[in-house]
Amino acid sequence: MEIAMGSRKIHDYSYLIECVDAEGNTVDRIGEMNNFVVAKAAYEASLTQRTWSTVVFREGGRIIETAKTGGYDCATKTVPVLERWD
Repeated sequence: MEIAMGSRKIHDYSYLIECVDAEGNTVDRIGEMNNFVVAKAAYEASLTQRTWSTVVFREGGRIIETAKTGGYDCATKTVPVLERWD
């Protein structure tokens, strides 16, 4: 559930996983969770599925980790993580 307060949104979930564009705007919300272990697992799983994306793992407004993925590799049948940063 999401409640808008002015230009700010309040979330019922502690952790968010989102795909963002080059400016950092949310393109797709992948998941919302309250449990860190589940959220971290979902974040790692999303990196294996999202090609040519920037995926952000957040705790509220704080960014825990960001990763950039590449294209699907037919030989290894994987999506490579090109870069990770905190």
